[in-house]
Amino acid sequence: MPLNAQISLSILSHETSSGDLSRTLRATPANYAIALTDGTGANQANLVWSESKSLASGADWNASENNFAGFVDDRGTVAFTAVKAIYVKNTGAHPVTLVTAEWPQFGFDEEIVIPAGSVFFVCRADASGWATANSALFFSAGEQQSTTFEVMLIGEGSIS
Repeated sequence: MPLNAQISLSILSHETSSGDLSRTLRATPANYAIALTDGTGANQANLVWSESKSLASGADWNASENNFAGFVDDRGTVAFTAVKAIYVKNTGAHPVTLVTAEWPQFGFDEEIVIPAGSVFFVCRADASGWATANSALFFSAGEQQSTTFEVMLIGEGSIS
C-alpha cells in the first residue's frame, strides 16, 4: 500500500497595540509543509503507525514493549528502521513524558515533558531520518497522574 503524507504546520499570530490616538497590528506568520512520497530516501517514507494510549499513575510504555520492531495494529507487526516524523498529542489531564535517553539517535539527552492539552511534533525528512537500532519509544506518566495521549510515527520499515 503506497504512502503519501502531507505534513503542514501553520501559525499566524496577531498582536494589537493601542495608544491614545493610534492602533497598530502586527502579524507574524510561520509555515512548514512537506510532502513525503512512498519510498526510503529523502522526503520519502513507506510506513505510518498510530495509536491512542492510556497510562496509569507512574506507569511506562517502554522499551521492553516497543523497540520500534513490535508495534501491532490491524495490518500485523509494524517494524521501523528509521523514523521521519513523530507526533504526540497529550489528550489527558496530566503531563506525559517522552524519555529520549532510550533513543540516543534522536539527539536529545533530556526528557520531553508534554503538558496536558499540548502537542509535540518533530520531522526529519532527509534520507536517514532517525535510526531506530538499539532504541526504544519510551513514555511515562508521573506519580499520581494517569494520562492519555495519541502518538503517530511516519518512517521506513516493514509490516509482517
